[in-house]
Amino acid sequence: MILVTGGCGFIGQYVARRLVAAGHEVVALDSLLSQVHLDPDASRAAFPGTVVVGDVADPHAWAGLDPTDALVHLAAETGTGQSMYEVERYRRVNVDGTRLAGAHAARLGVPVVALSSRAVYGDGDPVRATTEDDPHRPVSVYGETKSLGEAELTGLPVPVTVIRPQNVVGPGQALHNPYTGVLAAFVARLREDRPLTIYGDGSQTRDFMHVDDLAALVAWCVGHPPVDGPRILNAGSGTRTTLLQLAAYAVEGSPREDVPVEHLDVTRAGDIEHACADLTRVRAVGAPEPAWSSRNAVVDFVRWAWDRPGAASHTWDAALEELSSRGLTGGSG
Repeated sequence: MILVTGGCGFIGQYVARRLVAAGHEVVALDSLLSQVHLDPDASRAAFPGTVVVGDVADPHAWAGLDPTDALVHLAAETGTGQSMYEVERYRRVNVDGTRLAGAHAARLGVPVVALSSRAVYGDGDPVRATTEDDPHRPVSVYGETKSLGEAELTGLPVPVTVIRPQNVVGPGQALHNPYTGVLAAFVARLREDRPLTIYGDGSQTRDFMHVDDLAALVAWCVGHPPVDGPRILNAGSGTRTTLLQLAAYAVEGSPREDVPVEHLDVTRAGDIEHACADLTRVRAVGAPEPAWSSRNAVVDFVRWAWDRPGAASHTWDAALEELSSRGLTGGSG
């Protein structure tokens, strides 16, 4: 039996199905919050095992859990912009919740596989990919809490693997949550025959990976715990995608053609310019490399999302206005 925190979420469902396919039973500990789960009952029903509703930052949620053979810790607050003003909420879940997860694994003497984030690195280099040995220089509260969460795990007396994903996309991702990233916003604008909006000149780079590739890596790490101290692994496609390229991929996945792109001269607190994962260590340990290119991952997501319900594009406009009202945006004009 493997415990998956946040198991009813986007990534958790993929991980759980991978683990079940490998012969494991799974149990989820998930708070089923409405910001993440548009239909909590459907999320619960989709999980291929038992679901325990509980908050990872609540010690009582851990007290009644049955023993398991491993812990996969995915539960987290993940909105970069939102983290800049919901500071205590992010610290509570991402730091305190991770501390409790680690303590639970230590009591049972079982290995841990935990998701951190590439946000711990802060702004990347426009040419050199980020390695696992690069220093932590987070520029968002979210990144700070993921860095502190890692520190809660690295001293545990059990095998620990920490995975730092880049931008994860794929079918099942929330289309109603304005804090999940730019792609859901692109889908909303495409469906409304609106131009795609890019903040800045579009030369910023990101590394987009398919959720199934991340799930494959997590499942592999469960079956191959480290034997010589904590193991840190990047996760990504290993290739750069500019925001202008991302817009083109999104259009490719949609029924629309010749979609204009408008640029908004705005910067948001916590945003970075560049990100790309160096996958040398993933290859060195024999873990599975990504099967999906960034382009194919984005196209797959947009095609899946096209006919599914999601938030209107003004939801993202409102999220930007919320940041602006709090003094968390800037621009040259």
